[in-house]
Amino acid sequence: MSDVFVARQPILDRRLAVVGYELLFRDGPVTDEALITSPEGATATVVLNSFTEIGLERIVGSHTAWFNVSREFVLQGLARTLPPGLVLLEILEDELVDDRFIAAIADLKQHGYRVALDDFHYSPDAGPLLELADVVKLDLLALGRDGLSREVARLRPYGVMVLAEKLESQEDYAYCYGAGCALFQGYFFCRPELVHDTRVDATRLSLLEVLATLQDPAVELAALERAIARDVGLSYRLLRYINSAFFGLGQEVRSIGQALALLGLANLRKWAALTVFAGIDDKPAELTVTALVRARFCELAGEHLRDTSRGELFTLGLFSVIDALMNTPIEQVLERLPFPQDLRDALTTHRGTMGQLLECITAVEAGGFDRAEAIVPRAGELYRESVAWADEAAAPMFADRIAG
Repeated sequence: MSDVFVARQPILDRRLAVVGYELLFRDGPVTDEALITSPEGATATVVLNSFTEIGLERIVGSHTAWFNVSREFVLQGLARTLPPGLVLLEILEDELVDDRFIAAIADLKQHGYRVALDDFHYSPDAGPLLELADVVKLDLLALGRDGLSREVARLRPYGVMVLAEKLESQEDYAYCYGAGCALFQGYFFCRPELVHDTRVDATRLSLLEVLATLQDPAVELAALERAIARDVGLSYRLLRYINSAFFGLGQEVRSIGQALALLGLANLRKWAALTVFAGIDDKPAELTVTALVRARFCELAGEHLRDTSRGELFTLGLFSVIDALMNTPIEQVLERLPFPQDLRDALTTHRGTMGQLLECITAVEAGGFDRAEAIVPRAGELYRESVAWADEAAAPMFADRIAG
């Protein structure tokens, strides 16, 4: 593989289903000049490499890929090399907009392409572009809440979909939802929604008890089997998942005991914990997909670590979203889980060698590619592998929830 580095950020609708992924790029060696993230836009070389060398489906699956494209990319006709049904073109607000550019965008629209206006600030001369746009992206961090509400009101006559980006908390999401935004971007869904107090509610407490049993290194096989079998819903979902094509076991698994015999204790722990995560219906499926990407990344990136098992590394990534799943501060959640201290430190403060793996994957998610590769030299390649694997693993688990 070349030095092309691609990361994705999910775009969610009002039901918190994924409708697409914005792609962040860097092409070439690790230098400041080569860094290309969403604020600057993507070069033609990087965009085209994402199709020809990386394979777009490995990054976004069946979802729409959102690309930042420059004026030159559009005027030179390079946008027409991208399949219109699979991409949405983002135009940055600082591009020169003249009659030639408007005509080129109109031509793309006639050929089935969809267009978003990124980092948008309303002005009277934006009308021609707004008439062509499908989506307008508003930066909550730059505009503030009042500014975002004013922009939404100004855009209403144009009938465009409004996307609120850089949402970092559940409170940000709730505000933008109430303001009338239709799409949302940011890692707010990986943050806990803290309401009333910080105690774990009764429903999630029972799930934590199951997770604690699964993660207890001293648990006996019979006790583990009973803990899973006692939760009928968990047993059903786990057996359905294990019998999916993803596992390819070649025979039907009819009981938890049989699953334990076929998969082994470590694997059953891993997939049962994941099934608990996926069974929390009031959380977006993308939260579990993110956990899977992190879990696989930590597993691959930490293979060389001494005194650390692959199962522990997988658990590290998987449980990095446990506070969001439980709507409880992670320190309080970990009080109920039998994790060793180094794993606790990694999850709470990113301390230690394992903590650096979490620091790396979260840097990738934010487009901090230099920082990521300073921690794990092959971070870009491992991230792509992890995304493809996680999407495949999640597909049978969320067949009835993941929107295309």
